[in-house]
Amino acid sequence: MTTIPTPAERAIRRRIARHGPITFADFMAAALYGPGGYYTRPAAGADYYTGPQIHPAFGALLAVQLFHLWTLLERPDPFNVLEPGGGDGLLCRDVLTAARHLPDGFVDAIRYTVLDRRPATGWEHGFPNADRVVGDALAPGQASALPPFHCVLSNELLDALPVHRVRMDGGHSRELYVGIESDVADGYEGALVEQPAEPSTPDLESRLSDLGITLSEGQTAEICLLLDAWAAATAALLDTGFVLTIDYGRAAADLYDPALRPHGTLVTYRAHRQTDAPLHDVGRQDITAQVDFTSVQRASEAAGLSTVGNVPQGWFLQRLGLQTVRRNAAPLDAGGSGWITLPVGPDGLPPETLPDALQPEPDDSRVWRTNLTHLAQPGGLGDFRVLLQAKGLAPERAAAALSWLDGEPAKHDYTPSSLAALIPPHTLALGPERIRLAGNPQPQ
Repeated sequence: MTTIPTPAERAIRRRIARHGPITFADFMAAALYGPGGYYTRPAAGADYYTGPQIHPAFGALLAVQLFHLWTLLERPDPFNVLEPGGGDGLLCRDVLTAARHLPDGFVDAIRYTVLDRRPATGWEHGFPNADRVVGDALAPGQASALPPFHCVLSNELLDALPVHRVRMDGGHSRELYVGIESDVADGYEGALVEQPAEPSTPDLESRLSDLGITLSEGQTAEICLLLDAWAAATAALLDTGFVLTIDYGRAAADLYDPALRPHGTLVTYRAHRQTDAPLHDVGRQDITAQVDFTSVQRASEAAGLSTVGNVPQGWFLQRLGLQTVRRNAAPLDAGGSGWITLPVGPDGLPPETLPDALQPEPDDSRVWRTNLTHLAQPGGLGDFRVLLQAKGLAPERAAAALSWLDGEPAKHDYTPSSLAALIPPHTLALGPERIRLAGNPQPQ
């Protein structure tokens, strides 16, 4: 049965028919962000799950960290936080809900802006200190008309930046383009296919060379050339402040390891299943690749940001008070109705994040704890990276943003756990907007 092309696919086919094959980066940009693209749909993001969708404690613990950053910046009022790629505003809601219970007037100071392509009001609705700005989250500099921000917080954004694909063939780097297998002039017949050719820009080989990476024969890899522009635009949003980037990825030497990742890391997801077919269902599925954190840090430092630390999400959340949250009475969900039940199996985004099984679980308290555990579970979401960077701060003050998590006293006299303990359990109840995970992972 032939699938009717989506508007995004039709636009791509017209472009190829008129101008010839396009780079995979151009294809990915059109498939995700062009007219009819995946991230232009109201339901974008429903094909995978992220930390906020699993448990409100994710946002609550980030609020604890934001409180600490606020104090390091001498408690500005307003304390402007920008979340590029904020989607449905769920993380914003969770952060601001927790902020209501943190001390010293923090909730009165924080002003949270969701930047996203979708204009529809999300879960941030009803919070007087929340705004939504419609724009391209991958080019946050367009928000420059707004007041300078004190913190730019992104969660699983960089993995959606369009990437070029390259392959080592006969000792030479070849770029993989997207073309049409048929020569029909209108471009509507024939499958979209991968076509190797000469690299579209020397910047691809320069990036690998600068990283000290040499691809092995037959190895395929992804290269994101937009990191420099994104880092520069993000740094420009700050006068003095922090950038907090959470995503899945690796250092370059690991990411480009030919033995571990000979085919790269590009994957596609639809209905919580990994499909790995980027040239199919164009505009109907997510396309993503693991983040090269070495290049992110280099680009950010070139843009004027200093790296405070790059730590696993599991460590980060544990130090922020995950166990304190766990020790509080686990709330029940909102009646057990409206849950999203995921299929059983190792398919999802990314593969490492899924539990062994995803099945209905009648014990609400147990589900609450199971979801909480998945936020920091090794081999899953706990292995995501948390990159914290600073601008305009003395090194010792910037370093305090993470050393506080290692037990160093803070001027505000609170520990992460003491702040986490202030967040009432009833504010962390699982509702029907959360994804319900099952299984019985080992407690953290």
